[in-house]
Formats: sequence, C-alpha cells, structure tokens
Amino acid sequence: MAAYSQRHYGVASAALTPKVIVLHFTTGDTWQGAWSTFAANTTNRGEYPGTCAHYVIDYAGVVHQLVPLTLHCRHTIGLNHVAIGIEIVQSLQGHSSAWAEQQILGRAAQVNAALALVRQLQATYGIATIDVIGHAMANSHRLFVDKLGWTNDHSDWSAASVSTFRSRL
Repeated sequence: MAAYSQRHYGVASAALTPKVIVLHFTTGDTWQGAWSTFAANTTNRGEYPGTCAHYVIDYAGVVHQLVPLTLHCRHTIGLNHVAIGIEIVQSLQGHSSAWAEQQILGRAAQVNAALALVRQLQATYGIATIDVIGHAMANSHRLFVDKLGWTNDHSDWSAASVSTFRSRL
C-alpha cells in the first residue's frame, strides 16, 4: 500500500489519518463474499494491492472490521490516503444503484448499524458530516487527488441517497 500511495498520492506511507468516510455497497449478498474478494488481493487496474474496505455491514446490521483504521485501504481512487471505507451488503439483483441504496436505507437493522458506526467514527476522528460521502461523489471531493490522473467510475451511493443518510446522522 505504501508503494501504491507513493504512485498515486506522492507519499510512500500506508498510515491513515482519517478525514473522510466513503459509503459503498457490495453488489453481493454476503459479507463473506466481500471478504473473499478482498482477501484474494487480485490486481485492480493492473496494480496491487487489491481492493478492500475497513468495514463491511451485513444485512442483519452486524459490523465486520476487516482492516485497522491506522492503515490505508484501497476502496476509493483519490481518497484512499484520507478515507475510511464502509461496504454495506446489498446485491443489485439486476437493478440500479439508486434502487440498491433505497433497499439499504429501508433496512432498519443495517442502516441503523451504518449510522451508529459513522457517528462513532465522526466522534473519534472529528469527521464532519459533509465529509461522509458516497463512492459516486469521490471525484468532486475537495481532498481528491490522484497523481496518475485516475478517477472513479462507480455509481454507488449517489449524492441524493447520501443526503438522506446524512439527514439521519
């Protein structure tokens, strides 16, 4: 991760000082599926390390921490060096990202667990609500930087759904 950070952020360190929280959803049905994807450590865009997230929240609202918050995790181009990544289990089932986000927002146990986690992280790290964003919002965040010119192409957690999420914080 230090080598990735050197290439993309200009600093050869994997140490994380969180300033942003990025919401994602898995597109799969289980937290174990997300864990297996991350554990496989396959290249992404031809580079290591593979993708990961700090947390995965399952349908029942159980929070699984996968990576220590002291380390970068590769989940959002341009923000990995400053962001905590939270994956929320939700399959697309052939639907749009907006549909998936509404499923999460309507699933009380899961969304309440996500809200509690985000509140805790905000309190611990002094992260402002404006810095709780969706993956789809990353490219326009004020702390976004990528020295190779990479950008995100994900549509998960749009500004509209994040606005609803933030209103519940």
